[in-house]
Amino acid sequence: MGGLFTGLALERAGHDVFIAEQSAGALRSRGGGIVAQPSIRRFLDRYDVADPETITTTTGERRFLAADGSVERTMAESMTFTSWDALYRRLRGAFPDERYQTGRRVVDVAPSTARVEFADGTERAADLVVAAEGGQSATRDRLFPAVEPDFADYVAWRGVVPESDLSPTVVDAFDDRFTFYDGPGMLALAYFIPGADGETAAGDRRLNWVWYDTLSGRDERAIFTDPTGTERTRSIPPGQLQASVERRQRERAETLPPVFADLVAATAEPFVQRIYDLRVPKMCVGRVCLLGDAAFVARPHTAAGTAKAAEDGVELASALGQSDALASALDAWDDARSDYGERLVTRGKQMGDERLGLGG
Repeated sequence: MGGLFTGLALERAGHDVFIAEQSAGALRSRGGGIVAQPSIRRFLDRYDVADPETITTTTGERRFLAADGSVERTMAESMTFTSWDALYRRLRGAFPDERYQTGRRVVDVAPSTARVEFADGTERAADLVVAAEGGQSATRDRLFPAVEPDFADYVAWRGVVPESDLSPTVVDAFDDRFTFYDGPGMLALAYFIPGADGETAAGDRRLNWVWYDTLSGRDERAIFTDPTGTERTRSIPPGQLQASVERRQRERAETLPPVFADLVAATAEPFVQRIYDLRVPKMCVGRVCLLGDAAFVARPHTAAGTAKAAEDGVELASALGQSDALASALDAWDDARSDYGERLVTRGKQMGDERLGLGG
């Protein structure tokens, strides 16, 4: 996603852009819902990617539930959401096919010459390389081998359920509402998002939920080991939870308010993600830039990860347009975006620790 935001911004600014996507096939969403921040909606409109209203849902109320399902409090609040796959498809459709290649895994990058080596042995030279590889960026690991994620003491269990699979009671409870349950050592939230191709009509949407839950007393290794016995560091994707882990979490869901418990029960393939903070000392090394989560990973409570990637790309195009000297443009962009990334990570940590009742 970050690569497409950046590629479109640079391409529309007149630059010759080539995107190398390491995935060989169609990308499958593991994120589900996204808060469609104003910067995302502006991007879609500014670059003629899509009419934001056609791939977003909205809510007019924020609601907090008690453990028994009763409403503790409400407040008027307008929020806009989209889905990872609907947004990705629009971005991908707007970028020229002839300059987008899949199955191109990068194995080395030379910062001084902006030369990229691929796993198939081929190379490509450019004026600038942008690594938008997400939180597990291999380019970041090569540039900053000492940078490590700082894992929190809780995880995010997640799921997406087609509206047609839900009972009328559950649909009514979440319709037009951004709904929360703030329990001991946990926080659950849910909201409607568009269907896989952006459908927003009632009945065609999906209900996205996130359940932040403490790891206290839990076997972390078991949670993050898939059915093949492979231990993963950051996430277990849909359909890959161990049966015993999934069963225990579904049982634990019975402690949630009834509509949340029903929502978890209706989810065919829940998945889990570690929550962590990550920072880099700088976003540019020579003529290589780290962008989005490849540079800074803020906790999801900020609802700003996708928006930050979009803003990073737009601001990079702007910086390059304001200076004839590449080094000066990159320095200015690095300073501004690194400062924002630092502040976002700090804010996310504070939000998470406060809401989950954690120290540190």
